[in-house]
Amino acid sequence: MAGQPTTAQRAARLFGAAEGLFEATGGWLAAADQAEYDRYLALTRDQVEESALAAAWAEGRAMTMEQAIAYALEGAPT
Repeated sequence: MAGQPTTAQRAARLFGAAEGLFEATGGWLAAADQAEYDRYLALTRDQVEESALAAAWAEGRAMTMEQAIAYALEGAPT
């Protein structure tokens, strides 16, 4: 992604990272959290063009847990 990613592009990358980490660790999302996850994922999909979403998702899936945490914290309020 060229330039600064939008908030939705950052979210897409983090969704990809979460999916990759869930697969790598055998983790899962608690049923109580699934509806909220699905809602935010739908919002992200609505805001990012499909090819940009796929690229961001793939970048996220390639992240290590440490990289994903650092990325999530970039620019986070202190």
